[in-house]
Amino acid sequence: MKILNANTCTLKDSPSGEKFQVAIGRHEQHGSTKNHTIAIVEIAPGLSSDPHFHKEREESYYFISGNGSAIVGDQEHLIVPGTLIYASPLEKHQFINNGPDPIRYLVITAPCWIPQDSWK
Repeated sequence: MKILNANTCTLKDSPSGEKFQVAIGRHEQHGSTKNHTIAIVEIAPGLSSDPHFHKEREESYYFISGNGSAIVGDQEHLIVPGTLIYASPLEKHQFINNGPDPIRYLVITAPCWIPQDSWK
């Protein structure tokens, strides 16, 4: 068992400007799961995630705080706390923080996320 408080975990910087922490994943320090990954991500005001897709993984995003926009496929959607978004394999997606506060969300990936399955 692993217990983590999403409100107090330390997020790490990524090259795109997002901050993230793998909470549960394929490595021992993240709970050593075989079938899924859960990460906590934060995007500062004025920044966005890189537009990308996955060839093999499906992802669900649950937005905890902040406001912004999600582009999934060719559609744009409003992000508010409580929004849940699903991106299927091969479906390009991007999240944009055009609000005054950070956007924070959980991302659940199945099977386990690996960097080699992120495509632009």
